[in-house]
Amino acid sequence: MTNARKNFSLSSPSVELDPRVNAIRPDLADVALAAKLFAPHYASPVERACILVSTPMYDKPNGDLSSEILGGERFWMLDQSGGWAWGWSGHDHYVGYVASASIGPVESHLATWVNEDPIETAKQFLGMPYVWGGRGGAGIDCSGLVQRALAAAGIAAPRDSDMQLATLGRDISPDETLARGDIVFFPGHVGLMADVETLIHATRHHGKTVCEPLADVIARITEAQETPVLARRRVV
Repeated sequence: MTNARKNFSLSSPSVELDPRVNAIRPDLADVALAAKLFAPHYASPVERACILVSTPMYDKPNGDLSSEILGGERFWMLDQSGGWAWGWSGHDHYVGYVASASIGPVESHLATWVNEDPIETAKQFLGMPYVWGGRGGAGIDCSGLVQRALAAAGIAAPRDSDMQLATLGRDISPDETLARGDIVFFPGHVGLMADVETLIHATRHHGKTVCEPLADVIARITEAQETPVLARRRVV
């Protein structure tokens, strides 16, 4: 890792990039972004891996939980100070801070995903507490469940539900019947169809991952949202 200045020139004006997946701070940025924006300093990422069962990722030191790195998963470090490492996760490029003590050199037994049915993977999390930013360590959130389930089937998914809505799958036409593995997006929420009628999702409402009739979920969301379903997508 280096914070040394390098000679870069921008061939076009700086663009506004999503800081959730682009490592940008007022004082430092990933060197990969040098051609897109100006920063006082750039750093080259150093490959590390989570050496614990899991470690939380925060938006700032001692800040809000934003995601989670699981044992063996890569973390690309750009800066380290005060007991915190700043960088991005190798599986989805999500940017944040993790405790320096939770990451170490990459070992040969890094976690890998097996080719499994995403719904069977999702069912492994039934009953797990709902935790905002969780990916299956101490808990899991709705988009974390979808990300983990799809990853087991070899499908890379972004971290947050709005990112997933913008990138995953194809729209299911209104005359098509939902099938096992389809994704349903709601305002600020997402879940997977366990079968033609049942949604499996990590929900704050129940405080855990559950299976429940999709009709019940839509009825509950309709009480607060004029448009309860934003999209229905098929990825597998």
